[in-house]
Amino acid sequence: MNKKLKKLIKFVFVIFILIWVSFAFFYVNQKNYIKLREIKLKEVYHPEFLPTSEFAKATAFGFENTKADIYWLETIQYIWANAVSSAYKKYLYKILDLITDLNPYFKHPYKIWLLLIPEYNPRYEKLTEKQNLKYAKQAEALWLKWIKNFCDLNKIEAIKKEDNLQKIWTDKKYKNPCKTYEIPYYLAYVYYFYLHDNLKASDYYKIASANSDSLEWAKILSAIMKWKGWDREKAFLMFLNIWKNLDNSKDKVCSKFADILQNQIWFPVFREHKLDPNLIKFAEDSRNKLFPEKKDSEEENKNPDWECSNYIKKATRELNLYYIEQANKKYKKDIGKNAKNAKELYEKWYIKFLPTDYQQEKDYWIIYEYDKDLGHFDYKMGKY
Repeated sequence: MNKKLKKLIKFVFVIFILIWVSFAFFYVNQKNYIKLREIKLKEVYHPEFLPTSEFAKATAFGFENTKADIYWLETIQYIWANAVSSAYKKYLYKILDLITDLNPYFKHPYKIWLLLIPEYNPRYEKLTEKQNLKYAKQAEALWLKWIKNFCDLNKIEAIKKEDNLQKIWTDKKYKNPCKTYEIPYYLAYVYYFYLHDNLKASDYYKIASANSDSLEWAKILSAIMKWKGWDREKAFLMFLNIWKNLDNSKDKVCSKFADILQNQIWFPVFREHKLDPNLIKFAEDSRNKLFPEKKDSEEENKNPDWECSNYIKKATRELNLYYIEQANKKYKKDIGKNAKNAKELYEKWYIKFLPTDYQQEKDYWIIYEYDKDLGHFDYKMGKY
């Protein structure tokens, strides 16, 4: 056998060995890839196998943000894989909590939580009231985490304690408590619509209203939520404060009536608890004089809901309800039950003046009636 043939055989043998090694390497890696893919899919479909935050941080080796991005991509897969039945809710909090532990300043996980978790569609979701509450509480927990990471907690606490909206909107020490108004604004949304906590909703709308980029509605809702939370004095003051920051706050009629309510009514009624029927009547007479009833429907449309007179009038409603509720406390102590409505308190001499709501029409009235479900007096359409 000549040397050339020997070299050729040796070359072919080496090539064969290399091809075999390459194929074996490819085969093993393919198997490993499939196995790794199975593991990843297991995490997608069964996130209960996800690591703890501590372990994930320890194994990130300084690349926490990158690892958070990887888990974020897996989260999208997880949502799509379980979208039809909304089964993704079961472990989504655990996934997003892990991601925001790895990267606390990653905004998308917070937002997707609000969009997906609290919402409930009875057409295809079979969830109990207890389960819905659990998901709403998880939404709250993640949102409070966002507050902690994106807001000035000292400013937030100061704003919660301040009831004067004018100060919150003008004093620099309250300005821009969060990086964006959306953070407290949407947390307020969670509190109101899913946790039914109107007072906390009001607090966070109030915090949102302190941001430079805030919506005008944040200011309005902060007062409305206080009212829904049955904190009459704070709602009264907030309604008075709102008109000062509306575009038409220079309205002289509004200014005059606001001064009457704030300077002559607020302190003796709410602070000194002088439930003088003459003060309540004086407030109503002033309201009717300054804001006479409009008969023409077209003229009425010129006074939309966001005009200052609307909020000034709502302040008088809070005044009326406070007056009635204080009288009802004495009535219940004497009689052993709540009065049915304000007229019953009037007829039995527990109030010497029967206040009238500002919303009165030819075919219907707004009356003040005790609501057993709420445990408070409220206004409703009807006649005594």
